[in-house]
Amino acid sequence: MRAVDRIFSVLDAFTPSQPKLTLQEISDRISLSKATTFRLVNSLYDAGYLVRLDDQKYCLSMKLIKLAGVVATGLSIRDIAHPIMVGIADQTGETISLNTAVGRERVCIDVVESSSRLMHIVNLGEHAPLYFGATGKVLLSNLSQDEQATVLKTLPADFPLTAKKLKAQLDEIHTQRYAVTRSERVIGSLAISVAIFDINDQGKFAITLTGPEERMKIQEERNLDLMLTAQREVSSKMGSSLFSPNLQ
Repeated sequence: MRAVDRIFSVLDAFTPSQPKLTLQEISDRISLSKATTFRLVNSLYDAGYLVRLDDQKYCLSMKLIKLAGVVATGLSIRDIAHPIMVGIADQTGETISLNTAVGRERVCIDVVESSSRLMHIVNLGEHAPLYFGATGKVLLSNLSQDEQATVLKTLPADFPLTAKKLKAQLDEIHTQRYAVTRSERVIGSLAISVAIFDINDQGKFAITLTGPEERMKIQEERNLDLMLTAQREVSSKMGSSLFSPNLQ
């Protein structure tokens, strides 16, 4: 498995901002010797997954597009996230949902319900404004500045925060990639929401763990750790490079 990990680390070294790399640059990125890197690169070149350019740099080959097409046809965010959501629901006993932004609202596209009789109910297809709650704020924080400005202009008159203060919250959430709210959208509930990033490193989705605050706060630190682990796992499987490990 070590050899396989190293092979994939070479492929992960290429990014949209640096699609062409020298052997030394690849070696530096994967923290392996130049000799070892050469053997890995040569194997990928022989297999048709790398192209050697005239300037002695390497780039990914078109052969990977075929594989990408297979993935796009057969795999969705729900396929990737659902088993991980089930695992967290089993460990915490709380409700967990998968959401995305549609216009100025967030929409639940998958949910695993709590095993407890006292639970926070999230309905599949449920809509809510982006400016309310952990889920909405995570999604809103990952929209463009223009899209955020459009949503902030729609805040109701009785909203507890000014647009300026909400924007400051969104900036913080965007930086830390998660949000925790208490009794914000539903009185007595606590929600932990993490952004899920796609192949373009865009936070298009959010996974949210929700339950009664009195029960959730007892294991809040553990629950946040579980959610951040899920964030890394799902985002990586979606193709995001934000959580790629530095494989040795």
